[in-house]
Amino acid sequence: MKISHVKKAFSILIACFSITTFANQEISPEQLAMLETLPPDQRASIMEKMTTADALAGEIKEAFEDVTSLVKKPELQDFENEEDYCSDCIYGFNFFKFSPSTFAPADDTPVNSSYSLGPGDKLLVSYYGGNEKKYEVDVNREGKIVLPLIGPVSITGMTYGEAKAFLKEKVRSELIGTDINISIREVRSVGVYVLGEAYKPGKYVMSGLSTVSNALFISGGVNERGSLRNIQIKRNDKVIANYDFYDFLLRGSLKSDITLQDGDIIFIPFIENSVTLGGAFKRPHRYEFKSGETLKEVIQLAGGFNTEVMDVSRIELSSVDRKAAKRTLTFLDFEDDSGRTINDGDVINVSGTSGITPQSIRLTGEIINPGEYSIQPGETILDIINRAGGYTNEAYFQGAVFLREDVAKSQKEAFARSADQLENTIVDVITNNTTSNIGESTLVPLSTLITKLRLEEPPGRMVVDLDTLKLKTDPIANFAVKNKDSLFIPKRPSFVSIVGEVLNATTVGFDPELTVDQYIELSGGLNDAADKDKIFVILPDGKSQLVKRSLFRSNAYILPGSTIVISRDSRPFDAISLTRIITPILADLATSAAAIAAISD
Repeated sequence: MKISHVKKAFSILIACFSITTFANQEISPEQLAMLETLPPDQRASIMEKMTTADALAGEIKEAFEDVTSLVKKPELQDFENEEDYCSDCIYGFNFFKFSPSTFAPADDTPVNSSYSLGPGDKLLVSYYGGNEKKYEVDVNREGKIVLPLIGPVSITGMTYGEAKAFLKEKVRSELIGTDINISIREVRSVGVYVLGEAYKPGKYVMSGLSTVSNALFISGGVNERGSLRNIQIKRNDKVIANYDFYDFLLRGSLKSDITLQDGDIIFIPFIENSVTLGGAFKRPHRYEFKSGETLKEVIQLAGGFNTEVMDVSRIELSSVDRKAAKRTLTFLDFEDDSGRTINDGDVINVSGTSGITPQSIRLTGEIINPGEYSIQPGETILDIINRAGGYTNEAYFQGAVFLREDVAKSQKEAFARSADQLENTIVDVITNNTTSNIGESTLVPLSTLITKLRLEEPPGRMVVDLDTLKLKTDPIANFAVKNKDSLFIPKRPSFVSIVGEVLNATTVGFDPELTVDQYIELSGGLNDAADKDKIFVILPDGKSQLVKRSLFRSNAYILPGSTIVISRDSRPFDAISLTRIITPILADLATSAAAIAAISD
């Protein structure tokens, strides 16, 4: 049952109960004395609950059985199932992966007049007028055809349109009253080499009508290292043209898609420049760009800004400083900086509104470029860390403190439920108490704990593993970030913090030879309210362990950056069998205290 449903049930039950229920219930002087030890607000709450305690027992049990985990699992992105799909590759790479390998002109494709005739082409020559007959003629190796009734004629170097005009004029001049019509019966085959960073390099036999794009499709396109925008076409050891696949893919232009000839070489060089565009663009992705292209030109690769763009006067530009081996973050104004030259490895991000305030995450500590970063749907913690330039050399990512608002809310709600549970226990004790040793010594510390639970403001820490190698290889570890998330990366620590029920909460230097008890002594020792059996060690990554002692040693191990938390004594609660309830509550409070201590340091 959901908590909201329980609250509704509570209100209905309270309304249905007669006020006389409380009037008919006898309260002993001992019970009244117990109530007098409580603060007025708790006393009023308990008196109200006493009137409906029996009726609500089942509802309370059901409500608390529905308590969920404090730390929610991160939301994961949807991943492509196709084995060949590459999410990190240059835009256009995957275009070839899901295309037919036989992408080539059909046999009945009309031949353009600019087609260059060559050896292997077959022509159909139709005479009419004085002589009406059809002949098939071949273009031989010398570039000649044997024209019926006339003899050998050279058409070397001629296009299809030029050859038709030339042969018509020749027949008209030599055969009076006769004219001809010429068409291509069969197009020759050509052998083309696709080399360099091709997906499947090699020699391909294709139709003489084939173009550069046809050859790229047949060969599977480029590999992950190949350029899509600087493909060279070589003929007779000379580069005769450069092919830009983006002309076709992004602009629908075939201006650089030339027809190939036998022996042509298509050479795909390595990609030289790439830029990543994220956020409020029409098509955010990683793109290849040409040297010298500007901010405006690379934004056009992504289709420009979308309708949800928030502010083009605050464009994030993350650039690689190769000399310093780090990234730097600059904010650009599109109107002023549209002509700015873009460099290889740049990351450009612009925030979108979607009708709401911009989403952001805050990075502090040992981050190369700490600060507030806008986030877009689907961005992961690794995306943000990379945008910020990564960790500094002194970063201790094992001690990362990652905070999330909804986790803090869940923890706060859990503390409130625990307070209610303890308060309901007081109701039960006061109502059904038959144990003579229950009194102020028990109820006062319990009341104090309830107050603490209601006032506690947990930070919402999640236990995360931010090893960049793990984030790159494990999609579960590389969780999606949310609005108002916060990440703190500490320096490599050399200290241990001691908080809780000690005489002097403090931070001391780490010493691998010291035990938990010795660290506590350095803080002045335990105070009167401490429970020596409820001592927790919170490791730098946020994981907690209860210190358990044997005759000669304890199970606890302490790392630099650990926090030792001493809980309040729970023995006064033993009389009412609260140890099972209190222990996890104290553990949660310890974890919360350690997170706050880590941020404060």
